Amino acid sequence: MIKNCKFYTLKVLGIERKLPILESPSGTKIAGFNIVGDMELLKLSSEYLGQKLKDKNIKFDIVLTTELKGLPIAQEVARNLNCDYICLRKAKKCYMLNPIAIKSNSITSGDSQYYISQTEFEKLKNKNIIFVDDVYSTGETFKHILKFADNTNLKITACLTILREGIKNKDNVLEFNSNNIPVICCGFLPLP
Repeated sequence: MIKNCKFYTLKVLGIERKLPILESPSGTKIAGFNIVGDMELLKLSSEYLGQKLKDKNIKFDIVLTTELKGLPIAQEVARNLNCDYICLRKAKKCYMLNPIAIKSNSITSGDSQYYISQTEFEKLKNKNIIFVDDVYSTGETFKHILKFADNTNLKITACLTILREGIKNKDNVLEFNSNNIPVICCGFLPLP
């Protein structure tokens, strides 16, 4: 057992995980959820999210995510839905043609930017885009993605996440953000 650390027991989709309670760069205490490498939870959550998407008859053509922790769940969701995915990068890369910057802010990363190449941006045009991430905390990342989509005429049809921080809503899986876009999650993580 790790000394001087409190833990939260997460129960989601019949699985338990012990999450350390840590301080984020913003000073907010969070339960340190890291999906990277957790193949059991990735498989179960991607199947669950894909089924909920189909149950709600939400149109989709392609998955969009941000690196790093959104990437493994987006890959699994895209594989299950038999569609492609695109990952917004945290830094410009030499292989990106005319990269477009997207400002963002999150509880874990603070102020940041994401980048997408013109080539990948073209793949999003005229598509029904599902944004996929590991945790929906304050909704700031999703708000910035929606603002980018609005400014570039892209169509986001839903947000899928493994966890939603905060208080459980009525049916435990679906809520709407201020743009009336469904946010579907597998479970909830209370704020410590």
